[in-house]
Amino acid sequence: MGRVNSDGPLAGIRAVVFDAVGTVIFADPPIHMAYHRVGRKFGSRIAPEDCGRRFREAFSRASAGRGDGDSLATTEDAEREFWRTLVDEVLPDLADPDACFDALFQHFAEPAAWGVYADVEDTLAELRRRGLKLGIASNFDRRLHPVLDGRPELRGLELRLISSEVGWKKPAAPFFEAVVAACGVRPEEILFIGDDPVNDVQAARAAGMRALLIARGGTPAADTLTSLEDVLENS
Repeated sequence: MGRVNSDGPLAGIRAVVFDAVGTVIFADPPIHMAYHRVGRKFGSRIAPEDCGRRFREAFSRASAGRGDGDSLATTEDAEREFWRTLVDEVLPDLADPDACFDALFQHFAEPAAWGVYADVEDTLAELRRRGLKLGIASNFDRRLHPVLDGRPELRGLELRLISSEVGWKKPAAPFFEAVVAACGVRPEEILFIGDDPVNDVQAARAAGMRALLIARGGTPAADTLTSLEDVLENS
């Protein structure tokens, strides 16, 4: 087990756990552009800007029923069905909806479909050098494994908590209980970093962890990082 850090954001911390999408990785090209490009191969005429609007609306609708209690329970099949619903709503004019969905689902399992933020690799390397246990905890499915395996910058994330495998989505309490169990330390010795104020920050704090919001390009504020490298300051 790594040493307890004594100063700054890492004071008393033995493990640092990161959200995935929006925190360490991002879709590249953006999700709506991937939908547009793949959709065109299967007969869709939806314009890129309309794909973006339709995706935001469909994601909001599909997520609305997953806000609390048992609605946060999940499985691999449930996650696949979630994304199938989105593809059907974003691209309703496909000549072959099944083939298009399979192509899109596979696209987001490819490491090349994701970028890694520029502040990630060096931050992880320094945290590893300091002896901290590092992990990732994401509302995703098993496709996240090949993505992480295929990006050398992320290989230091030794712990992986994926909602479809845990059986619960953030911000459900059982998800964060699984994070604590995987880290093998007390909750207050875990720092959770994510880009969602509710799913990541509030939920982690409710589980007894420390938590920081990552808001790249935002205004510096208490408990908010504008770069992951900020977590190393005064530490």
